[in-house]
Amino acid sequence: MDKPNHSGFKAQALPMIGSKVFERFRIVKNKISEKYSFKKILVGIMLVVIAGLMLATYKINEIRTRAFVVYFGEEQIGIVRDQEQALNILDDIKRELSNTYNIDIVLNKDISFEDTHAKDNLLASSVELKSNIKSKMTFLVSGYTLLVDNKEVGFAKTKQELEDIIETIKNPYLDKIGEDSNVKEVSFIEDVKIEKKDIPLNKLSKKEELLQFIQTGEEEIKTHVVEVGESLWTIAKIYDMSVDDLIAANTDKNPEKLQIGDEIKLLVPKSLLTVETIEEVQYTEKTDYEIKVEYDNNMYKTEKKVKVEGSEGESKYIAKIIKHNGVVVEKEILNEEVIKKPVDELVVQGTKELPKTAATGAFLMPTRGSISSRYGMRNGRMHRGLDIAARTGTPIKAADGGKVVYTGRKGAYGNLVEIDHGNGYITRYAHCNTIKVKKGDRVYKGQVIATVGNTGRSTGSHLHFEVLKNGRNQNPANYVR
Repeated sequence: MDKPNHSGFKAQALPMIGSKVFERFRIVKNKISEKYSFKKILVGIMLVVIAGLMLATYKINEIRTRAFVVYFGEEQIGIVRDQEQALNILDDIKRELSNTYNIDIVLNKDISFEDTHAKDNLLASSVELKSNIKSKMTFLVSGYTLLVDNKEVGFAKTKQELEDIIETIKNPYLDKIGEDSNVKEVSFIEDVKIEKKDIPLNKLSKKEELLQFIQTGEEEIKTHVVEVGESLWTIAKIYDMSVDDLIAANTDKNPEKLQIGDEIKLLVPKSLLTVETIEEVQYTEKTDYEIKVEYDNNMYKTEKKVKVEGSEGESKYIAKIIKHNGVVVEKEILNEEVIKKPVDELVVQGTKELPKTAATGAFLMPTRGSISSRYGMRNGRMHRGLDIAARTGTPIKAADGGKVVYTGRKGAYGNLVEIDHGNGYITRYAHCNTIKVKKGDRVYKGQVIATVGNTGRSTGSHLHFEVLKNGRNQNPANYVR
C-alpha cells in the first residue's frame, strides 16, 4: 500500500524531460562559448597585426632617422646620417692643408660621434660641416726640433735641415785647422739632439734664420750705418756701449779705417752652441833666454851694460790643444824636443850711488810763469821750443842734472845756457838776463843756472826752453812735469 506523503499527494515517477533540457542548455552554452572565443581570437589577431604594423612603422622610422652628432674635440659641429661623410671631409681638409704647405699635417683635435635620431632638416650639409671644422680647428705640422741641453731652440721641416745647420756651425772651425794638426774630435760641449715632433706651423723657421739665431743668440742683429765723421768711439757713445764691445762685435772691421756706409753690428754674438775641437798639433817655438845680472861697484846705479848677448832657443813640440769656438782653452804638451838651447844674457849693473849732478831722466819746469808760445809752426816758421813768460830776473833752474857745455851769447838766442845730461838729452835756456854757471860746470836738478831776460830776438821778458834727444828737437811739453 502506498504511503501518503505529507502534502497529501501520491508519489509518482517524473518523466525524463530534465536531461534533455540540460543537454540543450549545454549545446547552447557551447555554441555561445565558441562564438565568443572566436571573437576574442579575432580581436587578439587584430591587435597583434596592429602592434606588428606599429612596430614595423617605428622600426622603419627609427632606421630612417638614425643619425650621429659630430664632435670636433669637445665642440659639436653638426649632425650627419653617415659617419663616413664627416671622416671624408676631415681627410679632404688634411689633404688640402698638406698640399698648401707641402708638409704632413697633424690636427690637434679629432672627430668623435654620438648616436642620435634626427629628421632630414636637422642634418648638416657637407659644406656646413667643412666650414664648421675649419672655424674650430688648429693644426700642427710634422717636423723636427733641435734641442740644446734639452731646451728647444728651433724647428725645421726636415731632419736634414737641422743636420745641415749643425755641420755649417762646425765647418768654420775645421777650416781653421792647419796642416800640422791632427783632429782627434769635433763635438759640442752642449748636449745636442734632434727629435721628431708635431709643432705649430708658425714655429717653423727658414734654415738661414735658424742658423743666424743659433750663431748669435738673436733673431736679428741690429746695425748702424757709418756716416761722415763717425768712428767706433762716436758710435759707442751714441748707443751707450763700450768701444771694446763694438770691436768684439765687428772683428771684420779695422777700427781705424771705417768707411762711410759700413754696417757696424751693435751686438756681440753669443752662439747657443760651442764647438769643441781636440787637436794634436806639431809645431816649433822659440824659447826665451834668462837674463842674469852681475853687479859692479864702480858703475853708477843708473848704468848697466850687456856683457854677454842672450839668444833664444828653439824646441819642437807635440801638444794636445782644446779649443772652444776657435779659442784655445786648454793646452797640454805631450812631447818636447830641444832643437837649440837658449843662451843666457849677462848684464852688468852698477851699484854706486849717483852724484847729485847725475841726470834722473825726468825734467822739471825750469821757471815759473805762463806759457806764451808752444812748440810748432808759428808765423810760417818752426818754433822749436817752449816760451815761458816771466818777469826779468826770475830764477831759471836746470831741468835735470848734467854738464854745462855752453854759456854766452848766441845769435837770436841771446844769452844762452846749454846742458848735456849725458843720456842723449840736451836742454837749452835762451834770452837769459844773467848767467850763473860757466862751461864745464856740473849742475844738479833744480840748481839756479840763470835768470829770465829779454836778450836776443825777443819781444818781451821770457825763457825760451828747448829739449833735444840725440841731436833732434823734441816738444818740451812732452817732458816737463
